[in-house]
This record gives sequence, C-alpha cells and structure tokens, in this order.
Amino acid sequence: MMIIVQTIGAVFIFAPFIAFLLIFFAARKTLNRKAFEAAADFTTLLLFFAIPVMIYAIWNYQASSLMGYAAISLAIGFLIVEWKRTKEIKVLVFLRKTWRMYFLVLTVAYFIIWIAGFTYTVSGFLLDSYGA
Repeated sequence: MMIIVQTIGAVFIFAPFIAFLLIFFAARKTLNRKAFEAAADFTTLLLFFAIPVMIYAIWNYQASSLMGYAAISLAIGFLIVEWKRTKEIKVLVFLRKTWRMYFLVLTVAYFIIWIAGFTYTVSGFLLDSYGA
C-alpha cells in the first residue's frame, strides 16, 4: 500500500500538470468557475516541491533554499507594489494574489526547466553516442 502512495506522489511531483487536470475535471461540476482556481492552488503547492526535485535530478544541484529566497523576494516585491498602489493591504486578498502569481511563475519555470533538462539530456546522449 505504501508503494502505491509513494508512486502516486512521485508522479504528481514529476508531472504536476496531471494533478492539475485531475482536480480541474473532478471539481468542474461542483465548483464551476472556481475549479481552475482550486486546481491551480493545489498545483502551486506541488510545483514548490517539483521544481527543486527536477533541478536536483537533472543537474545535481540543491535549489530548495534558492527557491525559498525567490518566493520571499517575489512576495516582498509584490507587497511593495500593492502597497504603493492601494495604500491599504487586505491580507487575504494579498495572499491569494501572491499565491496565484506563484502559480504563474512556477508554471513557466517548470516548463523552462523541463525543456532545458530535455535538451541537456539529449545533448549528453548524443555526445556520448557519437563521440565528441
């Protein structure tokens, strides 16, 4: 039973878009327009784990702390912009906007890392196979 849970967790870590699609289609009937938001919220959490794991798997580099610093820096920058724009920060609204911004940034980073890792792996394979 534990192996099944670990396998499902590994699939969601290496392919968080599968979790996004499953949650979106499962929640579409009950949540209507909020289904995308629910799927994005859960996927954001998965992406926070998936990106450092992918970076470590491809380049053998620990990126967890770097990712934490980047997330805090983005939140601080977004807070400054929001404060200058509205002068009064509503905490829950700010957190929701920040979490959605993380979703966008992490999704773009995930696909860039995926493409870079694919290119890196294929080029390494070609260099090893055809000798350079």
